[in-house]
Amino acid sequence: MLLARRPLLLLLFLGCVVSFAVSGRLVLRLIVDGAVSFAFVPFLCLAGLAVVWRRHPRVTPGFASVADAFFAGFTPWLAWLAVAGALFGLVPPRAFGSWFFPMLISGAVPLAWSLRIDWRFFHETFGRPQQAWRDLLIHRAIEWIGVGVYFLGIALWYDVIPGLAMKLGLR
Repeated sequence: MLLARRPLLLLLFLGCVVSFAVSGRLVLRLIVDGAVSFAFVPFLCLAGLAVVWRRHPRVTPGFASVADAFFAGFTPWLAWLAVAGALFGLVPPRAFGSWFFPMLISGAVPLAWSLRIDWRFFHETFGRPQQAWRDLLIHRAIEWIGVGVYFLGIALWYDVIPGLAMKLGLR
């Protein structure tokens, strides 16, 4: 259960922000839907961490302990999500268009902060500073490429494939 505790907290935050963004309040159905929809985030994070962890066979803590400690570094993102959720709760969803770009830009703060936290985690857990940068790069590459493939797959499935099928006369 140790492995699931903090990733589930992240999913709860994501689900709550989705609920606030869609309805301006917390609705259980929307929280669950948002959590399920964004389950790829902790999954890809764990996948990247597993690859990095396997590169260090002499690390004594088990993967569950390492993963739980790693997800403690999500604090900047959880704080940002809490602020985003509060804004979504205060500003009607229809009026949020003008707030979207500033919220997106403000994500640079938790991004930079989390890079520092993750580098320190890899350095303290696995060893040398040069290797910590490599571990961070590997982890983030797996995470971000996975997110890109996930969203590209959705775009292909819903936009590109039906359009291509129509052009080829298959629909």
